[in-house]
Amino acid sequence: MHLHLKILGIGCRKSRAMKANVKQALARLPELEVELDEVTSVHDILEYEITAAPALLINGRPAFEGEIPDVEELVRILKPYMHKRNPMKKILVPTDFSDVAANAYHFAQTLAGEEPIEVKVMHAYHPSFDYSNPYLDMPAAEFEAVKRELMKNFIAEHTQATDERVTVVTVAKPITELRIGFASEEVVRQSKEMDLIVMGTTGQGNLVERVFGSVSTYVARHALCPVLLIPGDCQCKGFKEIVFASNYNAADEAMLQQLIEMAGIGPANIHFVHVEAEAGKPYSVAKVEFEQAVRENMPDIGFNAVQIKCSDVEEGVVKYAEDIGADLIAMGTLHRSFLENLFHRSITKQMAFHTTVPLLILHYDQ
Repeated sequence: MHLHLKILGIGCRKSRAMKANVKQALARLPELEVELDEVTSVHDILEYEITAAPALLINGRPAFEGEIPDVEELVRILKPYMHKRNPMKKILVPTDFSDVAANAYHFAQTLAGEEPIEVKVMHAYHPSFDYSNPYLDMPAAEFEAVKRELMKNFIAEHTQATDERVTVVTVAKPITELRIGFASEEVVRQSKEMDLIVMGTTGQGNLVERVFGSVSTYVARHALCPVLLIPGDCQCKGFKEIVFASNYNAADEAMLQQLIEMAGIGPANIHFVHVEAEAGKPYSVAKVEFEQAVRENMPDIGFNAVQIKCSDVEEGVVKYAEDIGADLIAMGTLHRSFLENLFHRSITKQMAFHTTVPLLILHYDQ
């Protein structure tokens, strides 16, 4: 991906500090193809309509204005631009053998389609804490045999799509794996080798809902690859209307590019949504200009940018997604601590677990 950096500053101490940090960050990313310019004329700087100097522009968009990012922060923001076009090869589907997990498995098969993509179905269990183990003193070998039979039946029943509206072509049988350990930790451990995790947001029954629901949030926050959370009653119809929740971060462009490549998106509309949250603010939507380099050479993808004013960020995103009939909500974050807070808020749990729209979590530092 082409990357053009521009430093706007008059050569003062802060401008020099920004330039030095940018160069140090680029030195740590030697494979990054970048063009770096510097604008020092006050007359020329004013043409960019920035709010404060010095400023750093990434592909024409202000990333920092009046503040000096440290080297670590610059590396985190610039690293996604090293992303190279790599086809998705491996999908992991964690399962608790519930209907919700089966629905996620159907989704994964549909995403794989006829492509040579490896689908792995994994079940992690801990005999001493497993809700399905009625006898905690059951011999380990016997308990494993029970799990093996559950996996066999799960694959036999759900490898072919049961919904006639969905056509699934399976090129190869899925890989199956049983692992001893806590599900959340095992899924995150596996994520190092995966391109995408597809998982349901809840299981069956109150106890399982609490267990598997907590696994979903943990994986979304800590996985080392994108995570696609599938509500239990959601049908995979392709991704035609996509809501990309943005905080106007300069790295959004790189994540948007990853989203397009990863999802194999054909003709589609991507809605670039930014929410301004203000307590008591009524919900309203306004279209804004969208100047993204990523839109170039993508004639099959339409881009629509809106700014939403609402009392809550997640409420605004969900309301907009419902209004346009979205097939996918994608969220990218630079700092994982953002997701820590996000998934602990009640409205976001409603977003993650009760909306009928799949939720894709991307991390800028993957």
